[in-house]
Amino acid sequence: MRRKVVSLLALLAPLALAAALTGCYGAHSAPTPESSQYEQGLVDKAALVVRGMRQTPQFKHIEVYLRHAKGVLVLPSVIKGAFIYGGQGGNGVLLARGADGAWSSPAFYTLGGGSFGLQIGVQEAAIVLVFMNDKALKSAIDSGLTLGVDATAAAGTAGITGEVASTHVFKDVYYFADVGGLFAGLSLEGGVIHVREGLNKAYYGQIYTPRQIVLEHKVEARGATMLKEALTVPGRVK
Repeated sequence: MRRKVVSLLALLAPLALAAALTGCYGAHSAPTPESSQYEQGLVDKAALVVRGMRQTPQFKHIEVYLRHAKGVLVLPSVIKGAFIYGGQGGNGVLLARGADGAWSSPAFYTLGGGSFGLQIGVQEAAIVLVFMNDKALKSAIDSGLTLGVDATAAAGTAGITGEVASTHVFKDVYYFADVGGLFAGLSLEGGVIHVREGLNKAYYGQIYTPRQIVLEHKVEARGATMLKEALTVPGRVK
């Protein structure tokens, strides 16, 4: 009987050690898929939005803006009521592009404000905001941004095609709004861009500031590969 007890303990010891090690390292591991399911869903939807716009003739100008962009904010599903009341409808992801042309990991942001809205008859739209200079991008990252107040903003409907000269004067931010593959007319004047700290913490498993995520590259999001590829335009301007 004693031999059986000793044998059983010998069998269980490695399993107990493995369980203990799993518990120790688990506190420092990436969040489980369940804990960041909503956030990863936003990242995946953002990739589909950008890819869809680039493949749709009505949004042919977006590639030119992306080629010159310093950063981008993609909001996969902005609901009309979210402009006034906030909530889940205006959430999205913001990425910056480094000097080497590579896109950063995403930080989670929202677009809100009661002084603007979708046009009559439009209840929901996918919106992409393209930041054309470092000043506007860093302002959004560090302190939030009010469109039309802290930065100039314009719809990316026309104005430039193909390649543009390096001397071309861009607005600070251009925006594209997609309703079922069609360009939606809207004004984002008065729209407020601000960080969603809770979503960033849920996605990365601990607190990182937007600056640490998109400018300092303190963390790498393995689930953002598809989004980065969707944003990458051949022949970008350095």
